[in-house]
Amino acid sequence: MVGLVAGASLAAGALLAVTPAQADDTARTVGAADWEGSDKTLRTPSDPVGADVGVLATSPQISPAAERIRYVASSTDYTCSSGRLCTRVWDPVVKKWKVFDLWVCKTYSLSYWGGTGGFVNTQTKGTKAIFYKENGTQHGSSTAPATSASYNWNPVWKIKNC
Repeated sequence: MVGLVAGASLAAGALLAVTPAQADDTARTVGAADWEGSDKTLRTPSDPVGADVGVLATSPQISPAAERIRYVASSTDYTCSSGRLCTRVWDPVVKKWKVFDLWVCKTYSLSYWGGTGGFVNTQTKGTKAIFYKENGTQHGSSTAPATSASYNWNPVWKIKNC
């Protein structure tokens, strides 16, 4: 979530934005280049994982809740406990990989997922995870055990992990 602090400087066209990723709570000045269009929507720069320039920064979410959610600094420094489908997606808000551990057999709806990520499928041998497009058709699948070096989350709207 981006908090905006506006005051007398609003008339001058400057706002201060503080993000959760700024651990020391310092603020940066948001200039005209950070705003696009007459709707005054704050835009964020692209990260090196396929996130589009001009997309409002929002943390990826999943519903129902994952068994565990964690952040990792690189796309290769996470493990996946036995019996899980672990997915990773770039979180532009905190500038780290967000890993969702899916254990309970359900269909999960994805929000704000995009760009290149990946998964590790350590479910029981032969268990199939299915990735679905917006229209409900299958985009792809993974049969355990499996690991993806990369996976395009742009067309994926739902995951059934079993």
